[in-house]
Amino acid sequence: MQVRKFLLVVSFLIGFVTILQAQTMSTQQYIATYKNLAIEEMRRSGVPAAIKLAQGIVETQSGNGTLCLQSNNHFGIKCKNTWTGKTIKYDDDAAQECFRVYETARDSYRDHSDFLHSNPRYAFLFQFDGDDYKSWAFGLKQAGYATNKTYPQQLIKVIEDYDLQRYTLIAMGKDPGSGGIETDGTQYAEVIPKEEARTSPGKNNHNRSKPATANYPKGIFEINGRKAVFVKAGTSLIQLADQRNMRLRKLVRFNDLENDNPPKKDMIVFLQKKSKRGGKEFHAVVNGETMHDVAQAEGVQLRWLRRRNKMNEGEEPAAGQRLTLDGFANSAPRLAKNTRVLKEEDQEPPEDFSPRKAVEDIKEEVAKNTGAATTVPDAQPASRPAGGVPVAMIEDLKKTGQVTTTAGSGTAAPQPAAQPSPAPPKPAPTPVQKAGNRYHEVQPKETLYGIAKMYNRSVTQLQEWNNLQGADIKIGQRLLVNK
Repeated sequence: MQVRKFLLVVSFLIGFVTILQAQTMSTQQYIATYKNLAIEEMRRSGVPAAIKLAQGIVETQSGNGTLCLQSNNHFGIKCKNTWTGKTIKYDDDAAQECFRVYETARDSYRDHSDFLHSNPRYAFLFQFDGDDYKSWAFGLKQAGYATNKTYPQQLIKVIEDYDLQRYTLIAMGKDPGSGGIETDGTQYAEVIPKEEARTSPGKNNHNRSKPATANYPKGIFEINGRKAVFVKAGTSLIQLADQRNMRLRKLVRFNDLENDNPPKKDMIVFLQKKSKRGGKEFHAVVNGETMHDVAQAEGVQLRWLRRRNKMNEGEEPAAGQRLTLDGFANSAPRLAKNTRVLKEEDQEPPEDFSPRKAVEDIKEEVAKNTGAATTVPDAQPASRPAGGVPVAMIEDLKKTGQVTTTAGSGTAAPQPAAQPSPAPPKPAPTPVQKAGNRYHEVQPKETLYGIAKMYNRSVTQLQEWNNLQGADIKIGQRLLVNK
């Protein structure tokens, strides 16, 4: 009798375990259960259905995760300061972290969309095309959604393994075969590229300030003999550099960028150093086009584009102006009304290395240290070397306090201080003192562009003052930033 009862209990337990195992949801079952919610949310909010389903699968282990089963939280969203609903403690990156609790899965799916929309750090994601799931996957990682380094790859693999992209296409009205999913014909306007949405059908867009994406092929192409790719706003430059097996700082330098932040608009990104001249003679500026836009469109280095057109950093051309790409313009183009014109004191002339300038510098240096008047020759012989007076002579002049020259000799010689006369002549005006040289020691992760901005200087000035051929700088290098 006892044996029979024992066998009945064992049989019951085995059957119960079998039932529990049968209740475990498969990935296909998860997709079938929540695909309509994902499509509905994409039409409402713009979050791609493929991305939403992939995140749900990864975050919940296809609906079988403890957090999901206890809280209906399908996307691992933590409480944050704005959450006022129910919460649950769960071990994640740290012990007993606070997570949101939802009444239903629909509430979780809806809150996930609102969470991405309301947080500014995810704003750039909504500039991607709705069917560009790879950019969304890498963008989520870039914005800090997950700490797992392979999070983008996990999402992409799930999307491709289970063909989740079709649910995005259904939501966008691009998949005529709904596969049993009822659609109401709603067109999801938010996932249409912004440039395309602004363009009226049949309208001549020849003069648009930003070229249509269709004008550029996918993958690598050439502009002005240089390799380039076309990227969407918000594209991770770090990811792009890694994909192309090149250094990030080179990608930044090749494209005249101030930093390695994701671009704020669609743009051409060069994988090679641009040329100093364009492939054609002129470029006609269209409305809203900047000097940087022209430099990228024509494959010309920005500093050379400015030089060829007699333009300063910060100045932008007006629409309709022709910029010289090969050769040098006779005069600067008319500037846009909202251009930032540099103040006169910010525009420094080229360095003067003439003999006359060298003697004037000596005069100012002596006056600064002694306050004594000096006399300088009106002219220097042509045989005088350009480049200034030896440092030893300057030091002697500082000691004496005065300097005179022998007519026609061009050589300064120290003299004893003159005795005061009963009727001294009217003192010469004190020469303008020049600020002393200032140096900056390059720190890790600093770029030449950032240093120039820090000291309110142009990159061209720093390159000329430090004899730099490009924008390459090294940690610990001393750069002259003020003269």
